Amino acid sequence: MTLEDYLALLAQISPAARDGAQAYLRAFAQRCGRPLTALELRKAIAQGSGDPVLMGMVSASHPSQLAQRDALLNQLSQRIRCEGQGQP
Repeated sequence: MTLEDYLALLAQISPAARDGAQAYLRAFAQRCGRPLTALELRKAIAQGSGDPVLMGMVSASHPSQLAQRDALLNQLSQRIRCEGQGQP
């Protein structure tokens, strides 16, 4: 499944899920220096309770969080881990 198809499925579940995933993708690429694959995103959502940073970005993308969204997303992006990349 392509990343675009997966994001479209998330949008059907919840626009906040898609928006949070897109924010996570952007932050991961910026912090880790490479794009996250569709498989990696699917694993981040599905394993256990989901990656806490990603789940936080989904929550921050909910319309009820509009006033704090940018600050929350910035804070969460600093917590992204780049496994195997030699970065935080």
